[in-house]
Amino acid sequence: MIARLLRYSSTAAEAISAAAFAAMFLLFLAGIAARYLFGKPIIWADEVIMVIFLWLVFLTEAFVITEREQVTFDGIYDLVGERGRRIIQALGALLVAVMFLVALPTVYDFVRFLWRERTNALQWRLDIVYSCFVVFWISVIVRATLKLVRLACPNWRDEVAVVRADERANVLG
Repeated sequence: MIARLLRYSSTAAEAISAAAFAAMFLLFLAGIAARYLFGKPIIWADEVIMVIFLWLVFLTEAFVITEREQVTFDGIYDLVGERGRRIIQALGALLVAVMFLVALPTVYDFVRFLWRERTNALQWRLDIVYSCFVVFWISVIVRATLKLVRLACPNWRDEVAVVRADERANVLG
């Protein structure tokens, strides 16, 4: 039940991300057409594109990108055994969780402080525009904490299992 719910929510998050990217691209094309074909620029188009991009980047990272899709530098990690990988992952997750948790009040206060400022064209409050950053920040803390919990469970070996080369292949091969 929970696995199915997570799968559906992941699919929904991917669909929302794709729709946001499509909207951003179409608005970009409309802005170019309005400016250069019709001589009447859409003043707010660039602003909306930037806000969509900001939300797209942070919320996609928070809810769509999986740990296996993250960029990693694993030269040393690949050389050690299971216990070494467990220690490296636990230290990394702990470091990230603690640093982000310590910085969370400052991040939240700064975003709240932005209520005084507004965007140029549409006069949107910047605290609302940048609220996606707080959601992203909290998701990083939650992910790192869940990683620590999974590494503390009896089946921690599943967490540090070696990824086959074809599963982690990228553009470079």
